[in-house]
Amino acid sequence: MKKIVFLSLVLSFVPSFAFAAAGATLTTLIKFLSDTLATGVLPLLITLAVVAFVYGIIQYFLNPDNEEKRKAGKSFMVWGIVSLFVMVSFWGIVGILQNTFLPDGSNNTIKMPKIPE
Repeated sequence: MKKIVFLSLVLSFVPSFAFAAAGATLTTLIKFLSDTLATGVLPLLITLAVVAFVYGIIQYFLNPDNEEKRKAGKSFMVWGIVSLFVMVSFWGIVGILQNTFLPDGSNNTIKMPKIPE
C-alpha cells in the first residue's frame, strides 16, 4: 500500500518536472496549475458534490418512515453543501492568487467551464 501511495505521489509530480525542465518561470507554473485545476478538476468535483446533494434529497424524501435512511440523506445534503462551499471558495482563492501573482491583464483570469457546442 505504501508503495502505491509513494508511486502515485511521484507520478503526480512528473508533469511538473517536465514543465520545469522547459525553462518555465514561477508565474507560468502557477498559471498552468491554476488553469488545470480551474478548468478540469474543479468542475468535476462540483458536479460530484451536486450529485451527492441531490442523492441526499432523494434519500430524505423517499424514506419518510425509515429514520436511519432519512438521517443518511440529511448527512449527504449537509456534506454536499459544505463541499460546494469549499470548492467555490477555492475557485475564488485561485482567482485571487492569479490576480496577485499574474497581474498583467485579462489573459490570466480563470475561464469558467462551458458546455461544448
